[in-house]
Amino acid sequence: MTTLSSFQDLKKIGKELEEKARAAEEERKRAQALKEKQARDAQTFASAMSNMGVEPIRTKKRAELPHPKPAPIPRQTQAEHKAVLQASISDDVDPLTFLQSEDGCCFWRDGLPPDICKKLRRGDWTVQNHIDLHGLRVDPAREAVMQFLKASQKSGARCVRIVHGKGYGSEGGHSVLKEKVRRWLKQCDCVMAFAEAQEIDGGSGALIVLLKGVAHAPYSAPRP
Repeated sequence: MTTLSSFQDLKKIGKELEEKARAAEEERKRAQALKEKQARDAQTFASAMSNMGVEPIRTKKRAELPHPKPAPIPRQTQAEHKAVLQASISDDVDPLTFLQSEDGCCFWRDGLPPDICKKLRRGDWTVQNHIDLHGLRVDPAREAVMQFLKASQKSGARCVRIVHGKGYGSEGGHSVLKEKVRRWLKQCDCVMAFAEAQEIDGGSGALIVLLKGVAHAPYSAPRP
């Protein structure tokens, strides 16, 4: 604690306190004067604008712009798209266009080598994508296959596997999708060929499918 040794020390401290109080009062007066001046200037400006016929805009400080919402897809449009898909991919393609060999069902486009199905089956192309249709009815399965082929081709995949099942859990033990998937694939321009998979890859319950390259020749030789 500081000890005041003399009257002179006390007088000195009192003087310092007075000076600080005077400085604080002057600062307060300057701030008040500035505030009053700003108010007068604002009033003068408002009066001048009013005399000129200008009125202030009564609005919030921040404009609230509406966020654009994506246009909803009409149900009718969705139904039409589905109808077009179903109409373009028929369930009634002639099954005689498929070849039955000792290795099972196979199909290839004109101009491709006859042994392409054998190469597909034995794995000369690496399967890059696959889809399992177990549990799907015909219409959902058809749409799933079309979307799968489109996405696979867009991603650059050339060889894919489609598992349609053998029908063990179906009524009568016959796979409804097995025949329909083959008919759908034949109608897809992106499908170059397909063959029944080996047992290790699904056997008669799956197909190995060769897709057309997006920006390449229709056919390219398999890997060595």
